[in-house]
Amino acid sequence: MATMILLPDGTGAYHAHWAGVGESTHHECLDDDNAATSYSKCSVDTRTMIIEYANPSVAEADIASIESVRFLSSGKAVHRTDPSRVVISFEAPTAGFAEPADYDAHRTNFETINGTARTTSDGSNAWTYSDLENLEMKCTKIITVEVYLSYLALEVTYTEAAADNSIFFGCNF
Repeated sequence: MATMILLPDGTGAYHAHWAGVGESTHHECLDDDNAATSYSKCSVDTRTMIIEYANPSVAEADIASIESVRFLSSGKAVHRTDPSRVVISFEAPTAGFAEPADYDAHRTNFETINGTARTTSDGSNAWTYSDLENLEMKCTKIITVEVYLSYLALEVTYTEAAADNSIFFGCNF
């Protein structure tokens, strides 16, 4: 199996309580794991932010099947003793698969939390290439301890399509 990473490339609807730091948009704050250089932060309970993802870097013809999709994140709670929670869920192609990410209390270090590998796009249907082309994630801040999110990518595990060896060095076999 092979993997590819889908990075944020658009910011959808969001509450103003989510603030971007170090970049001009939320998706730019979340496209690389650079810790305190750029991040999106929020301290208000139930506030949401939608992040859109770039089209796959692997061509559809090169993928035999998509095995799973999961989020990869980096964040931190900025309280000395209390953790911070963000519920991360698939917003599109189908809403659902909500999973809490609990970032430990630590004023300087960012923590990596990777989501559960999801083998279906909606609970029963296999992932399709068009699903990957339309992925959106929703971040919902839970509890009032401020959180800094520095990275929110998607890891796609797939089976590569068999190579077409019918033409080799200009010869047709």
